[in-house]
Amino acid sequence: VSMGRGPRKRARQEAAALLETSTAADAEPSRVNSDDAAAPRAKRRKKHTAEKSQAVGANDEAASRPKLRKKRAGKKELPSESEAVRSPEEAGKEIAAWVESGNRLQRWLDSRGGGLEQMLLEAPGQILRLRDFMPLQMADSVLTVLENLPEDAWDLSEQGGEEDAASHKFRSADVVDIDELAPLRTVFWKMLMKLRGEPTLPIFSCGRYGPSDFIGRHDDRAHVPFFGDENIYSRTVAAIWYLTKDWQEQDGGALLDLQTEKENKLVPIYNSLVVFEVPHWHAVSAVTAQKNRYSIFGWWHQKGRRYELNPVPRLRDANGEQEIRKKTKKKQAALKSKSRKSDSKP
Repeated sequence: VSMGRGPRKRARQEAAALLETSTAADAEPSRVNSDDAAAPRAKRRKKHTAEKSQAVGANDEAASRPKLRKKRAGKKELPSESEAVRSPEEAGKEIAAWVESGNRLQRWLDSRGGGLEQMLLEAPGQILRLRDFMPLQMADSVLTVLENLPEDAWDLSEQGGEEDAASHKFRSADVVDIDELAPLRTVFWKMLMKLRGEPTLPIFSCGRYGPSDFIGRHDDRAHVPFFGDENIYSRTVAAIWYLTKDWQEQDGGALLDLQTEKENKLVPIYNSLVVFEVPHWHAVSAVTAQKNRYSIFGWWHQKGRRYELNPVPRLRDANGEQEIRKKTKKKQAALKSKSRKSDSKP
């Protein structure tokens, strides 16, 4: 199902970049502005270490007295690292530093079972919800970037349900188009480098759902050309990384698992990752809150046509109501007739 140009507009360019990443990632992860970021990062680490020693150093009165004198003189105490207000540029440097540090990234990946493959294989046909999957500091940094993106960075994706596409309305932006978020490409690739012994190609986007935004029932099937129109890959695994704090069920925007007759509703939880194999029927209920719901979403692709497109017409929509698309065959016949007439014109 096509969801606008955001998720797919740079498939070919991304494939080439990912191929380059895959050959070098094991030796040294991709670097983004490493020369510019190294000095500020070292300075921030040094400053943070000094602040921490002052805050915790109860046994070192000589170190604590200058801090107290400053506080009594009306100086504001610096916020903790988790509470500090950061600019998108600073957040981007923190993301890059984490990705560039091979040891930190690998330790995190090891703490999550080495990646997603084994989890998916142990729960076939299910939607997995992994809470606190990413480091909290990375979630906070990504959210800072998303909340500060200019309006023209977001592409409106809207479809009324015509031409066999799921009805939907939301905004998206390619991760690789956002300089501060581009290093995440390496993270997603390492999370699922292979599935059932075959390599994957991840393509991920930023998502923003505002009031009334939604996605109707669909199963994410899509054939995507990489390295040329005849070199087709299929979406095989989907993921959503939720990045909105304090989201409640009454706010809408929930993921609806429609794979079985019994609907299962997953309310977005901050810094949780939802993963499932494609195809899998699901939807996103309309946002009712007067605020935006942010996420990073996308798919891992594998080579070949792994399934047929245009599956059996859907039996229920995003609200769980029974529905049969009776016009599908008539529409396809009309399109074929129109195509024949166009071919017959001189």
